[in-house]
Amino acid sequence: MVDSVNGRFDKGIDNPAATDDDGLQVASRPDLVISVQPQTPGHRAELPVSTVDWHTAPRGQFIPVHGLDFLIGVTSLLIQQTVELNDLTTRIESENRYIVRVPNGEALYIASEMSSSTQRCVCGSGRAFVMHLHDNTRQEAMVLKRRLAGASCLFPCRLQEMKVVTPPGDYIGRVQQRWTWMVPLYLVRDANDMVLFVIEGPAVLQRSALMLSEFRIMTGDSLREVGRIAHGWDRDLVSFVTTLQIPDAAVQPKHKALLLAATFLLEYTYFERTKSSCCRCSCF
Repeated sequence: MVDSVNGRFDKGIDNPAATDDDGLQVASRPDLVISVQPQTPGHRAELPVSTVDWHTAPRGQFIPVHGLDFLIGVTSLLIQQTVELNDLTTRIESENRYIVRVPNGEALYIASEMSSSTQRCVCGSGRAFVMHLHDNTRQEAMVLKRRLAGASCLFPCRLQEMKVVTPPGDYIGRVQQRWTWMVPLYLVRDANDMVLFVIEGPAVLQRSALMLSEFRIMTGDSLREVGRIAHGWDRDLVSFVTTLQIPDAAVQPKHKALLLAATFLLEYTYFERTKSSCCRCSCF
């Protein structure tokens, strides 16, 4: 039954679940204390990350607020691709997976590629993709977006480019290829489109994947070498690795994230094809 005066249900046969508490006395109860606050969706877990064994960042323990905080104090990164069975037994490439770690230390990020099967079959290593990097707290740290383009001088109108975005969608910069005849040239730009670093490759790339290939990281004016990106065979890990030597000028984690994106772009553009062919030959 409904009381026409108070506009609420009365206790009776038609409403046996009703009680004497009509909810109007909650504010006057002194013993009612709210101890649980609402949680913000996507809040980062406060997981202490041990960095005692890091040779580049011996800082004990810290609690990361953002995924880019794992790059604080890091001066060198190592990118190792996980072995996919489809890449060894067939010529149809699968979505790549990578581990980004500090040399002789623990893993910082797990990188996973998302691309279409059609572009993997037709375009191969030149395919467009979106790569998600997750940190040790299982939160997304950054997203790398590569467009479908050509790295040859025959396609000057649409060369390689990779954009870097951090959750929840903040654009921090891009890596852009410049048109050249002989030496591969890439520009690392920040969110304001200012050139932070210039990456120059060798005039002749090593055709054998077992030989070391190096790209130099130069200052924005291309006058001084400040870092290096090298790819080759690692005897300790028994796999191909790409090593990034971060310049001292790249203090901000955003700048290091842009250099990490440039390393992934070079990995796909120059190292992926020779590495996969070498792995197939050694498998059979």
